[in-house]
Amino acid sequence: MTAKLFYDTPYAKEFDAELLSQTEHDGNYHIILDRTLFYPGGGGQPCDLGTLNGVEVIEVIEHREDIIHITSSPVEGKTIHGALNWERRFEHMQQHLGEHLFAGSLWNLYHIHTARMRIEGDNVSIDTDIPADMNAILEAESAANEAVWADIPVEVIFPDMAEIRELARKLPPENAIPPVRIIRVEGVDYVPCCGIHVSSTGQCGLVKVISCENHKGGSRIYLRCGRAAYRWLSSLWHEVRKAEAELVCGYDGINDKIASLKSQIHALKSQNEALTVRYLKPLAELLLGNAEICGQYRVIAHIMPNSSQDEIKHLFKLITDNDKDSIAFLAGVNEEGVFIMAGCNKENKNVDVRPAFRKAIEILGGKGGGSTFSAQGHGKNSEAVNTAVNEAVKILKDSIR
Repeated sequence: MTAKLFYDTPYAKEFDAELLSQTEHDGNYHIILDRTLFYPGGGGQPCDLGTLNGVEVIEVIEHREDIIHITSSPVEGKTIHGALNWERRFEHMQQHLGEHLFAGSLWNLYHIHTARMRIEGDNVSIDTDIPADMNAILEAESAANEAVWADIPVEVIFPDMAEIRELARKLPPENAIPPVRIIRVEGVDYVPCCGIHVSSTGQCGLVKVISCENHKGGSRIYLRCGRAAYRWLSSLWHEVRKAEAELVCGYDGINDKIASLKSQIHALKSQNEALTVRYLKPLAELLLGNAEICGQYRVIAHIMPNSSQDEIKHLFKLITDNDKDSIAFLAGVNEEGVFIMAGCNKENKNVDVRPAFRKAIEILGGKGGGSTFSAQGHGKNSEAVNTAVNEAVKILKDSIR
């Protein structure tokens, strides 16, 4: 049995222990000591990392009564000196307590239950059993930070099951064997937990909601706590400073500047679209006038060099909207490759351009798709564009004769 020093002295950074066993498994080494500060992970909190006699610990797991330290090389000696990656451990303690403060506040205010918690890098994610709207989330964030500033002691207790059933926001598993470890933050949270936390709420530093999304009938809420929250806010501050410089305004004027720029962009897009249609209209009329007649249809095949996807789409619309019996196969070539578009007026139910389109996209080595009356896609092999269009038009003509 490995003595779990991480529960008794969670702020210790180094320890000495006796080696009980060291065995090789798939190129790594599994090391069991008589005692350890290395937390093996659990309840969403990752394991500790560090060194044993200078050898890097790459993972820690719990197996029955033992804590197994996994290394990529063997450890020398019977007496082992262990050292934690303290920055990692302390931040996990901050993050785990921050989750308790937020989840406890969400439960106290709205009776929204936390089904799962996970710490991944700087992020803490919480899954709730029912959707949580942003008002509830922000109120819980505010209450969690009030608890931080109150600097409430974090207690580890082992009460009887009657008290747990009465007070806990979440009950332990049915197969849990007493005594059950409870984390109590007076007035904020009372919950079974196997993790490690800072000893008072003030050491959590800050609880900040980052984002929220729908997830399996509930919500997935992302938090950052403690140092991780500070890093995020510091990075955000630098980005705001850059935005202020680019927009030539203070931070309180950024939204107005963005709104003004969006309005200008919208006006320029409308103007650009009108100009594009204006200069493409004569080309559309010329192509319609010179179209090859095939049965009742006018077949138009055209390749535009140095053209954009938007130009091809506008030309296609000008052709098919103005002549319901036209079938267009258009290709725009630029430095990125080829954009092709094939189709007819959507009211024409007797034409299916997909076989011809598939042949062209195959020759071009590209991808795309669509319906019977409109298909589009991209290809990289611009040198084959003439072959692709010619082969596609042959298939198209055969299908409508």
